[in-house]
Amino acid sequence: MRAIFPLSRQAIKFVCSVIIVALLVGVVMGHAIVGGIIDEYHLPLSEWPLQLYITEGFMVAGYSLVFTLLLSVPLWYFFLGDKQQH
Repeated sequence: MRAIFPLSRQAIKFVCSVIIVALLVGVVMGHAIVGGIIDEYHLPLSEWPLQLYITEGFMVAGYSLVFTLLLSVPLWYFFLGDKQQH
């Protein structure tokens, strides 16, 4: 894999940090969205129809993607930004 995509040490750190951020955002979004439905509608997971599982899965994935992209911008500047000293 490394021969196909040669990455610098800083780029590897950036990719690892984005993966960690994506996992954390996914957990938080999943807890917020699924927990919100359970609390708001008093509907336990065992009573959810398949359509609700699919819809909520797409919602968690969509929001996680958006927030991961937004949070990866500062990480990009930190790891891969301009390193010139003025």
